[in-house]
Amino acid sequence: MRIAALLDPYFDKGTPAMVRAMEAEDWAEELRDFPKWAVEAAVRWWKSADNVDRRKRPLEGDIGARVRREMDAVRAAQAILDQPLAAAAFELPAPIREKVSADVANDILAQAGFRPKTFGGES
Repeated sequence: MRIAALLDPYFDKGTPAMVRAMEAEDWAEELRDFPKWAVEAAVRWWKSADNVDRRKRPLEGDIGARVRREMDAVRAAQAILDQPLAAAAFELPAPIREKVSADVANDILAQAGFRPKTFGGES
């Protein structure tokens, strides 16, 4: 939809629907692997004052190149996370669990006011 809005001023009203469908397929092929937010950001950039070519009709590759640039931060973050040292930095150490004897465990339970029930007898 964003691409259709971008190209609307350039549409020749006499272009056959079959040709429009082929163009749409080309755009879909170029942009299919990218998230919607990146495509929208690329289109907004194309139409902005920051783009000296904004008055030209963009081709699929023009927007695809800008989408790749919009994705630079995502790729950089992924590269950092893929490094073995970075992965280890985000892992938390396993908690230390001290083992206690049955007598100590029973004392702790008794101090907490817990009395285990026994089968067939009193608690």
